[in-house]
Amino acid sequence: MKKKINVILIKDNLKQGKKGSSINVARGYAFNYLIPSQIAEIATSEKIKHLQMFENIKIKQKETNQIATQLLQNNLEKIKKISVYKKKGENNLIFGSITEKDIAKWIKKYTNLSINKIQLKIVEAKSIGVRNIEIKMNTKVNISIPINIIPTNI
Repeated sequence: MKKKINVILIKDNLKQGKKGSSINVARGYAFNYLIPSQIAEIATSEKIKHLQMFENIKIKQKETNQIATQLLQNNLEKIKKISVYKKKGENNLIFGSITEKDIAKWIKKYTNLSINKIQLKIVEAKSIGVRNIEIKMNTKVNISIPINIIPTNI
């Protein structure tokens, strides 16, 4: 009689691991605690195949996301500068301010690339001049693009 048994975790467990992982535990621990508490289920060949299928799908999705991010990054790096025209007030201040939504619209209009305004970070654009915006592609990649704020009522 085997002393250890393979089980698949249904829920995240601090001691054992994450949901969907297959672990090897003692029979008594599996049948007396993990399975009745609905933390794990017995690992069968079909369930293991099912888990591997989901893992393969996750890996393929990560790869496609990385490729899409790389293409978007290459297209955004082609943008040399963004020019925005605003009315000028006193002391080289503009009326209103330039928001992430404005920049996202500009990029959509001129490059046909969709960027979420959450990805954009603008450093206080309330006066005429050149500022930099940061576009956060993912946790590791940031792109910096200069933005020219040009007065229209000269």
